[in-house]
Amino acid sequence: MSIEFNVPQFYQRITAIHQHFVSRRAQVYENAAALFISRDKVSEDAPYLKSSISHLYLFGYELPDTLLLLSQAGVLSILSTAKKVSYLQQLVDGRPDGAKVEVVLYTKTKEDKNAANFSRLVEATSLSPSDKIACITKEGPHTTEGGHTTPNSVCDLWQQHLKAPPLSLEFVDLAPGLSAVMAIKDKVEQDLMKKAAVLTKKVFKHFRTTMEDAIEEEKPITHEALATICDEAIGDPAKLGLKIPSTDVESAYFPIIQSGGEYDLKVSATSSAKNMSHDVIIASIGARYQSYCGTISRTYLVDPCKKITKVYDVLVQLQAHVLEQMVPGKTLGSAYLAAKSFLETENGGEHKDLVNHLPKNLGFAIGLDFRDPNHVLNGKSSALFREGMCFNITVGFQNVELTEDDRSNVSSKSALKKMKNFSLLIGDTVRIKTSEDGGGVDVLTQLAKHQDDISYTINEPSNDSNESGNDSDVSDIKDGEAPGGSSGRKSSRLKEINKDNDALAESAADREDKQENLIRRRNEKRLQEIAKKNRKGGKDEEDEIEELESYKNTESYPDTVLPNQVKVDMINECVLVPINGNPVPFHISTIKNVVQPDPDKATYLRLNFHSGGGTLGKDVPENIAKLIQRHNPFATFVKEMTFRSLDKNNLTQAYRQIMELRKRVKLKQQKEDEESNLVEQTKLKRTKEGRVPRLQDLTMRPQLSGRKTTGSLESHVNGLRFRSLKSELIDIMYDNIAHCIYQPCKQELSVILHFNLRNAIMIGRKKYDNIQFYTEVIEASEQVDASRRSMYDPDEYDEENRQLMLRKKLNEAFKSFAKKVETVAQNNNFSLEFDIPYRDLGFNGTPNKEMVFIQPTLNCLVNLTESPFFCCVLDKVDHVHFERVSFSSKTYDIVLVNTDFTKQPWRVDMVQNTTKDAIQEWLTDMDLPYTEGPMNLNWKQIMATIVEDDRFYMDTEEDDVTPKEAGWEFLRMQEGEEGSGDDDGDESDFSIEEGEESSSEEDNDDSDASSFATESEEDSDFDGDEELEEGGMDWEEMEAEAKADDKKRAREAQEQDGRASNKKRR
Repeated sequence: MSIEFNVPQFYQRITAIHQHFVSRRAQVYENAAALFISRDKVSEDAPYLKSSISHLYLFGYELPDTLLLLSQAGVLSILSTAKKVSYLQQLVDGRPDGAKVEVVLYTKTKEDKNAANFSRLVEATSLSPSDKIACITKEGPHTTEGGHTTPNSVCDLWQQHLKAPPLSLEFVDLAPGLSAVMAIKDKVEQDLMKKAAVLTKKVFKHFRTTMEDAIEEEKPITHEALATICDEAIGDPAKLGLKIPSTDVESAYFPIIQSGGEYDLKVSATSSAKNMSHDVIIASIGARYQSYCGTISRTYLVDPCKKITKVYDVLVQLQAHVLEQMVPGKTLGSAYLAAKSFLETENGGEHKDLVNHLPKNLGFAIGLDFRDPNHVLNGKSSALFREGMCFNITVGFQNVELTEDDRSNVSSKSALKKMKNFSLLIGDTVRIKTSEDGGGVDVLTQLAKHQDDISYTINEPSNDSNESGNDSDVSDIKDGEAPGGSSGRKSSRLKEINKDNDALAESAADREDKQENLIRRRNEKRLQEIAKKNRKGGKDEEDEIEELESYKNTESYPDTVLPNQVKVDMINECVLVPINGNPVPFHISTIKNVVQPDPDKATYLRLNFHSGGGTLGKDVPENIAKLIQRHNPFATFVKEMTFRSLDKNNLTQAYRQIMELRKRVKLKQQKEDEESNLVEQTKLKRTKEGRVPRLQDLTMRPQLSGRKTTGSLESHVNGLRFRSLKSELIDIMYDNIAHCIYQPCKQELSVILHFNLRNAIMIGRKKYDNIQFYTEVIEASEQVDASRRSMYDPDEYDEENRQLMLRKKLNEAFKSFAKKVETVAQNNNFSLEFDIPYRDLGFNGTPNKEMVFIQPTLNCLVNLTESPFFCCVLDKVDHVHFERVSFSSKTYDIVLVNTDFTKQPWRVDMVQNTTKDAIQEWLTDMDLPYTEGPMNLNWKQIMATIVEDDRFYMDTEEDDVTPKEAGWEFLRMQEGEEGSGDDDGDESDFSIEEGEESSSEEDNDDSDASSFATESEEDSDFDGDEELEEGGMDWEEMEAEAKADDKKRAREAQEQDGRASNKKRR
């Protein structure tokens, strides 16, 4: 078997050890002259020996009978057998340039028991008599398998050589220094820790399912048997749904299962041979992946009383508080003291009696070493939290008293009735994030621990309990219980729902982690693209300004030009006007508009020109706008000219010619703009030999002429040719096809072949980059007979069968043609592959003005059935943002930002909330970053701002010091912005993932709680309606008021008429 070492990683890690040794030699290593790591035979009974862990850290393997000696000068001497030396030669040959550590190999000799080698090692390290040397003192001079000594081992002889005269060296402990270096995990180690945590979670879920089955079926099982089942599951990852080699996994320790009032919260506890009791069940499980450890602990409550649930809630809050204290730079001891302070002061010291039940430590550093004794969270630890460290944070309460009054409302059939004390334990593997990851603490073992997810009610509460006791237990009754029903188990937590919620929480947490990495990688990628573009330099074509020149000199004027007449040169696109008797030409593009006022005795013609000093309109030609901008600071502009003539013919004719010329120039410019970025297509090479794949009776969109274009599609050597029934031709080259899609007819009305082009082609007078060919299976509109047909009409059955057969036939024909096109393209060295939309991932939305069904493909997001098509190429999407995301809205909008910021984003509006998780999961799989927010944004303004921002993807301002959000991170919804109202705030205070888990845990609330919430919502709506009624009038009141006003006006009119008649009489 050949062994391959990761040479760069080895030098990186041995350099870290050497640098720490040199810089902290006085403080940590007691001024040792050198350090050595001796490893005798491999011991399976002691997997966490510091020497074994050191070998795994450096080499990735354990090398028995090997001695490592590192000097201050950076010389690493390795003494081992000849075979191992041959393997280790890789380290010498692959030494990187600039490495500060040099590896020197020595081969063991049997003749002199390595005396010569020892002398050379002492000389190479420059050891002097009475020097100090650092080694792993706790492993002793004879670290052997099963406790047996091996006095003739190379490591043992080496230690004897150092202790004997004339050297007589003093040994000091190396373990604290190694722990300090290995506690900070690099990126490779952090990734392995995450995988170990995933493995541990899978095993724990397997335990939970087995435990629930035992409780459900009331089947007796011992703690030891249950632990054995979990231990065997670790050895067989396939049972857990993990596709990893079984050689990469093993137990970190034998699982610890406890219940029945006998608890030990130490990591050295064991599972007893007693049967599992259905009361308070504590489980701790640890697993190793490629020698890296992960561990998790949970407590499950069966028929819990009020005191147990209350203490458990305090425990969950306490763990969250401890995680908040894990700030780089703080001591480990401060976290333990903060936990004690939390219990003493929280809620006015209500829980201060629980301080006496805290264990002596709240966790320890974890990694290759399951329990690092130099990094333990106790009150005396002076070690500091550092970025990249991983810990097992385990908080619990040991032997809390349970009085008879506390158990009064517990069913007499419950095992909890006999308990006099109980213990609780919660533990997770966590990682202190680096500043690059946003800081904070990342809980790697995300598993539900909310009370609703760990509580079971299997026995009805006792009827002789007091009223308050009954009220307190109402919230513990789960869905499906029937209070007052028959005895026995009333309900159980639905395992399927729990599994789904756990899967959602885990999936959301994984998505969040991936999205953070995606956004960071996307920012880095875009910065590299911008830097590469800036290095190329060059002047953009869009910035080029073309000066106007219609005539080189006056001799080039048309012959028909007269000194005092307005003439229009249609060829040179100029208007020549008389100024002081001289014809002066003005290009037609400089004229803003032309007006011919109503004539009096004479005829008038007014020319208005584009000029500076004001806002230019949208219809100003681009080149004229740039010219005005260039000359505006120092030039004088002619704003308008008015001409008068007694002969109306000349000015009227000039007016008509100018209007015609403006129209021609505008059409010409539009055509040039349409064809500006057109790429000249290669000519189609028709297949001359063999049979040409052909698909007939197709309809093309967009149409070539008329309302509908029908014809046939053929596959040739280098492209496709569509020939209509009117003999019109359209050629599509293989090398111009970016994506081709075959959409079978399942629930649609047609079978479709769709082509998304790299470069647009002209069809008629317009450019198109999406072309489609389809055949309708069912007419979009059918004539419905006025007469009512029977549901058993045999003609209707025949019609339905005919449509089914036609659908199947057309699907097969289109699929067969697509395969033939792929074959022809491949045979001619073109890469072409048809995508099929994933209907299962589809959703309804409004990309244009109509609600349509949108489906993703491998490379696009499309709707091909309705016109205009919606075809969003994923490679052109820079970022995806979800708008109007809130609990009060049933729909949201999706904005897909184009990589070209000068173009407006794609939009899909009115998407149902139920599809959000599936869409976000798909986007994550496609490596597309996304954010979400509660409001609609002004994307036109945002894109205009981003185009001008050269530091958009950078995380600092122009001073390179002031931090800012890089890229699209400013769109990320902050925690709590949605106003979710989660009660489980203690879990959402320290990590995004925990917040997501708590929100998923809220979904498991019982039906009573949801009904109460519904009532409160209805009440709030009712109150709002009352306020509206107080502020306005209904229709009846408004009609009554209108009638009263009419009567009042009628009386006033009668009174006025009466007064008028009285005046006449007088």
